[in-house]
Amino acid sequence: MARAGGDRRGSSADRKRRREWLVSAASGFGGDGNTVACYWECGRELTTSTVEADRVVPGGSYRRDNIVPACRPCNLARSDDGFLTVDEIAARVAATVARTGRLTPALVG
Repeated sequence: MARAGGDRRGSSADRKRRREWLVSAASGFGGDGNTVACYWECGRELTTSTVEADRVVPGGSYRRDNIVPACRPCNLARSDDGFLTVDEIAARVAATVARTGRLTPALVG
């Protein structure tokens, strides 16, 4: 089964470097090398093990000018809808919690 984003995600080493960059001060997202706030203003502090590279243009490349640091709930809530506001993303996360009691939906296999 093909994965969304295909081979554009790069190798595991590429993804690790991307996560490290997202939490670094050099990225411009306010990180300090250890933590960075979720771009979607939910208040979650992310580390290299929890940050996800959310693509600004859904389905686009993972180039630095097209990614922002996001927590899993916000990244899933935003999905492939690139035009949601911060409030709409927060509402989707809240709806998931109300429906499931979890921040993220259970993955069905």
